[in-house]
Amino acid sequence: MLQTVADILRRRRTQGWLVGGSVRDARLGRFSPDLDIVVADEAAGFAAELARELRAPWFALSERHGAYRVMSRQGRVDVAAMRGGDILADLAERDFTINAMAQPVGGDGLIDPFDGASDLERGRLVAVSERIFADDPLRLMRAVRFCHIFGLRPDTALMWALQDQAPLLSRAAPERVAAEMVSTLEEGRAVDALRLWNDLGLLRVLLPELSQQGRLAPTFALLERLDDLVARPAAWFPAAGALLGDRLARPVDGAVTRPVALKLGGLMHRLSADEALMAARRLKMSVDLGSLLRTVAKVSASLDTRDPWGALAAGLVGSDAAPDASPAGPVGRPAVLFLWEAAPWEPEVICVLAAGARVPEEHADGGSETILSRARGLMTLWGERETHGIPRPPLDGDVLMRELSLSAGPLLGRVLREVRLAWEAGETTTYSQALGVARTAAAAGQTPAT
Repeated sequence: MLQTVADILRRRRTQGWLVGGSVRDARLGRFSPDLDIVVADEAAGFAAELARELRAPWFALSERHGAYRVMSRQGRVDVAAMRGGDILADLAERDFTINAMAQPVGGDGLIDPFDGASDLERGRLVAVSERIFADDPLRLMRAVRFCHIFGLRPDTALMWALQDQAPLLSRAAPERVAAEMVSTLEEGRAVDALRLWNDLGLLRVLLPELSQQGRLAPTFALLERLDDLVARPAAWFPAAGALLGDRLARPVDGAVTRPVALKLGGLMHRLSADEALMAARRLKMSVDLGSLLRTVAKVSASLDTRDPWGALAAGLVGSDAAPDASPAGPVGRPAVLFLWEAAPWEPEVICVLAAGARVPEEHADGGSETILSRARGLMTLWGERETHGIPRPPLDGDVLMRELSLSAGPLLGRVLREVRLAWEAGETTTYSQALGVARTAAAAGQTPAT
């Protein structure tokens, strides 16, 4: 692609420079197929010609700032018009010194007016100017991402600026903020990103709900373990490891991978279901991602108000046996009800709860392993249902209306639910048993309350 860019520059008799991430990543030895180009030309026309040459689509990133993106099969090329009349003026408009370096396309030499190469070697993140956050508040999030991914540390001036100007983040477009959160969580440990957001004052703007007393400390602890779970799913869930690995490889939506979605779920697990959904909507996240976050928060909240793990273990055959035990025989109502409540995000909820469940004081010795065993039993049950399907009762609503003289309505719905629950839990295995459960449920539903 770079050769094609050079050929077009030569034909158009103009200049172009590699800038930003292209130069920074090359100096770090990080391969990236993507290019960031500044041209001393009309950027839209250049991008259109490049797209024709590469037989690729292109679109405007910002017509106001003259920035366009060409999406080639080989990688993307971002093309921007030079600002300020020359390349030095353009670099002075950038955010951090490590991004304010340029290299002529088809030429030699590094243009580095702010000593970004030295800052990169020393592991420092330094602002190009004092106005970078006022010009674009999203740069607050980018500062964290660069520190997190590249192992940099802000210099003293930048540290003070981040903490002082963190409230400016509320002015940034929510979808851009969410995209930065996702990009940050795609690499490295989520718990380290959370610490940076918190230490630099950004977390109270990103998720003010987490600032409530008692919510942040368990979130740090959960993310610490969740990072390990995402990296080694088979070690946490041996019986369902392959299936869980396949699940984690499928994105939640077009923009968010499942491991990142799982980390976001862990980040918000201490919120109420409504708070998690409102946070997702505030950040303009997708409907699917919002559903996952809300479900994780809802189930986590229900587990905080009671201790279902014992009930789940009692109803889940093999839960305290070997880690790869298969849930043969009767499953038990608590386990089925849990999976119903967690659907359609059963494995994600189980992962978050396994990573974050607190060990009761009376079970301090071996308690965490007991909790993990129960979570493994639930994950194995999910895997069995995912592989072989969910057992369907041998009668449906039409049969019940005929056999029990019921009409369509709420009572029929409650009877059907009871029949399905008994069947999936393994309490009934024949048509006559299921019909007996239905008769009992119908009679109980028709009895006037006293």
